[in-house]
This record gives sequence, C-alpha cells and structure tokens, in this order.
Amino acid sequence: MSTTTHSNETIRKVILYCQQLSNTVPDKPTADSIISVVSKIRALQIDTLQMVKRSHFLALWSRIGTYDEKLLNELTYSNNRRFFEYWYHAACIIPIEEFGYRIPIMKKHFQKETRRWHSWPNEKNNSSTITEVLNKIKSNGPLRASDFDDIKKQRGSWWNWKPSKRALEYLNDSGITVVADRINFQRVYGLTESHIPKSLRNKNYSEQDTFTHDIEMSLKATGICSPSQVGNYTHMKQGISKSIVKEMIRSGTAIEIIGRDTYGEEIDLLIHRDNLNFLELAATGALNSERTTFLSPFDSLFWAKGRDESIFSFTQILECYKPKNQRKWGYFCLPILHRGSLIGRFDPKLDRRTGTMTIKSLHLEPEIQPDEEMISKVTESMRDFLSFHDAHEITFENAGNLEFRTRLQKEF
Repeated sequence: MSTTTHSNETIRKVILYCQQLSNTVPDKPTADSIISVVSKIRALQIDTLQMVKRSHFLALWSRIGTYDEKLLNELTYSNNRRFFEYWYHAACIIPIEEFGYRIPIMKKHFQKETRRWHSWPNEKNNSSTITEVLNKIKSNGPLRASDFDDIKKQRGSWWNWKPSKRALEYLNDSGITVVADRINFQRVYGLTESHIPKSLRNKNYSEQDTFTHDIEMSLKATGICSPSQVGNYTHMKQGISKSIVKEMIRSGTAIEIIGRDTYGEEIDLLIHRDNLNFLELAATGALNSERTTFLSPFDSLFWAKGRDESIFSFTQILECYKPKNQRKWGYFCLPILHRGSLIGRFDPKLDRRTGTMTIKSLHLEPEIQPDEEMISKVTESMRDFLSFHDAHEITFENAGNLEFRTRLQKEF
C-alpha cells in the first residue's frame, strides 16, 4: 500500500475522469463518441421512468451533451450493433464484447439454477408455452409480447406477467433470444443466432472467468472505491467479490491507496493499476473536473454504495416510490455536478405535447452558496438539457432554494 494520503479532491477528480464526467464535450457527438463512453463506463442502465428522457439516454447526455439518440439505438439494435441489452448492474446496455462473459449466467438461467427461474419453467403448461413462443419467433422473426394473444389475469409486477411474456423473458435471460429492437420502448425479441456474431456466441468462459472479468472491469470503470464497493458495479454479492478483490490486490491488478473522505478522515481505497497515473495527474492539477452537468438517478457514478456520501458529501436518493408527503426533494430528482462537486438537485417534468420543461423543485446542498460562475454554468447546462429534450419553454415551481431558483429564473 502506498503511504501517500490522497486528498478528497484528488480522489473525486480520478473518479469523475474514469466515469467520463470530466471530459470535454464534443462539438458534434458521433457514434464513436458514444462507443468511447460506453467502452469505458461499461454500461448504461435502462429504466422505465420517463419524467424526462429515459435513464440510458440521460447518462450519455451527461457525458457528451446533446446528441442524436438514434445513434445509440442504431449501435444497440442495428445489424452492425456494438452494444446489446442484458443484466449488468441492472437491465443495461453493454458492449457486445461482453456477450461471451454473460454466457455462464445465461446457462444457469436456462438450466433453472437461478432464483429468478428455478420454478416457473417447470410449472404446469409453462414448458409448452416456452416452446410455442420460441417456435413462433423462429417462424415469424422478432416479436413483442403484444404479438402474443394470451392475457394475464390482472395487472401487477413482473411475476404477474402473462405466460408468453414470462416465456420471452426466460428465453432472453437464457441467451436463446436477445432484444433485437425496441418499439415505443417495448422489447422486440429475436433469435440470438440471428443478431449476435458466432465468434461471441462460441466463447467458453467459466463462471469464475466472468466474475474475475467483471470485478476488474468494475474497478477500472468506477475509478476509486473501497474494497467492499467494487462488486456493487455489477451487483455482485460480497461473498463472491471479496475473494476476487483479494486476489487482484495480491497480483497487483488492484492497488491499495489511502485517501481522505469528506470529513478529512483517512480511508482505505482501491484503484486499478491502469488508472494509477491519474492520481498523480489529479494531484498536480493536470487532470481537473470542470464540467457542469446533470445526472440520472441511475447513473453509474452512484453504483458504488455509500461513495456518494463518503467521497462526495451527497446522499443520492430516488423518491418516486415514496408517498408524496414523505418526499424531501421531489419525485425524480437529477443531481447537479459542478466542478467536481455534487452541489444540489432538481425535479424536472417534461410536457412532451407543449415542449415545456417544468422544474418542480430546485435544491442546493446546505453548504453551497450560488455565485455568478455557478449560475452561469448551470444555466448553460440547463439550456443544453432543454435542447436535448426539444423543450422550448421552462417554468419553475416554488419549491427548494429560493435564491438559487430566483437567480436561475432570471437567466431564462
């Protein structure tokens, strides 16, 4: 372990650099811009919430600014795809090179050895439903759940899906099908053999290979974190990740360092050896975090559990699942990143019909005082945020920090 104690500012700079949140925004983002980002952060989380654009689109915007979202769709669903959808931290868009490393978990799903699928495929009539659904895709090509005419008995969560939808999910988890497209956000399921190159389908990694690969890629992407946080990036259980992290330390792949948390206390952290030079660059001022941008609540910056508080002095929380009277911040708040700090959050809602973005609440962290530079940079980012959403108007409701809201309103 290095005896140097790295400042909290240095630790933040390296994290944000590895998370592609301190890069210079390209003038005109291209497909290569998107490929570069996803190859480094490894995944874009997909979620159904759409108060504004969906999370995977937002996570890219945070890093490259306004871009044509058709580019991401083409990279994910076209015949020349560079990404595909599968489980990672959650349901995510990930590089297509990851397909081979997903095969071991696909096999476990297929063999019904996972908690998600250990019983349903064996229950009465379900095996025949799976066969019928697969045969229909083979005959007709890629299909949506709505292309099947069975119905569920009542509305509910995933376990209450109609049988054909559950069969589609089982086939997808098992690697027999993939998400070939999305139409109005509905998954379109196609045969894996028709959409994933044979060279990737024929990979023969073991489950341990996948675990080791995931831990190493997680540490590279997340930048710096505690040993117990490395596995959070792919939702790996501590019982699995702990021994792999120890071996990475032993082999020199993971380097133990000492940093300071937000209270100035020394804490033990890890960094991937390939990222080690970023520490010196950050400490000498050659690597800085100048960006002002807004983050999805599902952004990969927050996947290391507790790091938001210990390193950034910020508590990221999504309150949409709370009753309205229990929400402190808002329904779907986006954290505000400014010059290496998480300075506040706001709760946006887009009216797609009128092109109006409503800021339902706007908050600053208690120790943050808005100055001219902050207002200017947040305004600049908000204008780009509006442009990305094709919003022509912005309104502010009377909730949150009055001074911040008043000064920001004047800019519009």
